Amino acid sequence: MAETESILLTGATGNVGAVILETLFRTTPHSVNIVLRDAAKQIPLFESRFPEETSSSRLTFTPISDMTVPGVFDTAASTATSIIHCATPIAGNGDWVKNMIETTWNIDHNILLAAKKSPRVTRVIICGTLLQAINYGTLFDPNTTITPSSYNSIPFDKAKDGPWSNAYMYSKTNAEHKTWAWLRENASSINFDIIMTLPPMITGRSPQVGYKPNGGSPGGVGRIYTALLETKKAEDMDAIFPFFM
Repeated sequence: MAETESILLTGATGNVGAVILETLFRTTPHSVNIVLRDAAKQIPLFESRFPEETSSSRLTFTPISDMTVPGVFDTAASTATSIIHCATPIAGNGDWVKNMIETTWNIDHNILLAAKKSPRVTRVIICGTLLQAINYGTLFDPNTTITPSSYNSIPFDKAKDGPWSNAYMYSKTNAEHKTWAWLRENASSINFDIIMTLPPMITGRSPQVGYKPNGGSPGGVGRIYTALLETKKAEDMDAIFPFFM
């Protein structure tokens, strides 16, 4: 990154994006423009959490209620030097293909197209998941080796009807495959690189604005909260710990 960046950040209301936002303000001079789905509700929370940054316009906001709309990131990306994309759909609402599998790639694709149109963007960072590189069934196998060519092998037929975990793994893996295919097709006409991060479950203190522990969360801090405080059976606890300690 350059000495001072103008960063477009999606997913700042989630745990990973919140940690990134806090870290950027604490350790860099960069300015950050965050994408918000429910801006009327969320902007006051960020203004309260980061009063100096908002008053100095180091923190700005871009309301985008639907990130799948073509061209929706173009204006915000036109003034950004880097894009950090952490937002991801996590609810299928019964239609896993439409609401998770297709949506995940549509949003990623919109980000890439906006970066391509931008005269300033030099890097796009996409937050993925370790489950793009490994099947859930081998996640706890100590003999498993992950290499740059490792991918989750779950097929579409096992993801399209759920449950959530299958649809999520497929949606993220599918989007990564399509991202690298897009890069191969567009490498000669873009001025930015792409970094795909594959974190495991994210745990620890959550700096999310307005965060409240939610036992219904499918992963991350909410999952740990459930295991610690709401687990009724030993095997439910064993499914989480000590792997994530």
